[in-house]
Amino acid sequence: MVTRRRLIKNIAAASLAAPFLPALSFAATAGAQDRKFILIILRGALDGLAAVPAIGDPDYASQRGELAFSAHETLKLDGLFSLNPALKNLHHMYQSGDANIIHAVASPYRDRSHFDGQDVLENGQAAPLTGQTGWLGRLLSATENISQNAIALSNGVPLILRGSQNSTSWAPSRLPGIDDDLIARLKYLYQNDDTLFQSLEQAVMADRIAASAMMKGKNRGLRQKLSISANHAAQFLKTNQSLNIAVLEAFGWDTHVRQGTVNGSLAYTLKDLDDSLGLFKEKLGPIWKQTAIAVVTEFGRTVRPNGNGGTDHGTAGVAFLCGGAIAGGRVLTDWPGLKTANLYQERDLYPTMDIRALFKGILRDHLQISSDIIEAKLFSNSSNISPLSGIIS
Repeated sequence: MVTRRRLIKNIAAASLAAPFLPALSFAATAGAQDRKFILIILRGALDGLAAVPAIGDPDYASQRGELAFSAHETLKLDGLFSLNPALKNLHHMYQSGDANIIHAVASPYRDRSHFDGQDVLENGQAAPLTGQTGWLGRLLSATENISQNAIALSNGVPLILRGSQNSTSWAPSRLPGIDDDLIARLKYLYQNDDTLFQSLEQAVMADRIAASAMMKGKNRGLRQKLSISANHAAQFLKTNQSLNIAVLEAFGWDTHVRQGTVNGSLAYTLKDLDDSLGLFKEKLGPIWKQTAIAVVTEFGRTVRPNGNGGTDHGTAGVAFLCGGAIAGGRVLTDWPGLKTANLYQERDLYPTMDIRALFKGILRDHLQISSDIIEAKLFSNSSNISPLSGIIS
């Protein structure tokens, strides 16, 4: 973990770095020149049908029940899909050709443990606990002769970047707080007591309001907003011209209780994600044209609500791909439908695309990594999964 103090002591010359921005020496991927890749991992399992509801599916409303959106509440994508109203920036990117939606997508993992699901997402293999390195870490190791490096905006180097000395992490200083998993458990515990539940909701909301002052050094939050990390990441990428890979993490997506639709806990986290995407476009300026951002999660959630106003761990979900380097304006999916007979184990959205196809397409066509490295070093034993083509402009 690179500390703030250590980084500030190594500030680059004024002509190369903004005040108080950590001076890290990073080199770009060979052949990729000034292209940027940002990976955002949503830990906790985003509900894909809440983020990208299949409004046009004839079984959507009956299957989603209390969590179903009306068409007028959403942002239309095409005749079948819409976006959650909290995702306004993403919708603008989609309309301008800077974003694609990848639906009914999943890793090869088919159980429903957060820990194992995240492990598979990051290790690049077909099963959890198959090693101690991640696919981006192995990329860094495989290209050490060209001094490729990466950074995680995190309190530690996540699994996806492990396996190389050419990665580091950085996070702004903040007071210790209560994490989102504990908040989710408290909500579950208090779900039948309106007084306690409302008191908890009020406390969380008060904290979120206070967290908005973090940029002024006043945060005392239960968690750090993704948009704050995004702001720092944009500064890294913009100032360090040779830096081309950044990994961010966002928490709070495990919506078992009172998930909501237009309002609720999920609407808040989606808004934070959307603010982050908009911030990247604004802050990166001309670099935006060379940028690809992938937003992924460990698995989706159940199609039907669970009885507590939320959803449980599922299988297929949704991913977002945006940036000025993207050939966008499309929903990429082999839609399986929402009839019960078409669901995975009659409960989850059926996976029709492997998330590794998305990763391979980004690596090959955006970062210009050779197919030999991708297949042998990063995603071994997956030659049957072809890179997703046509996603980079």
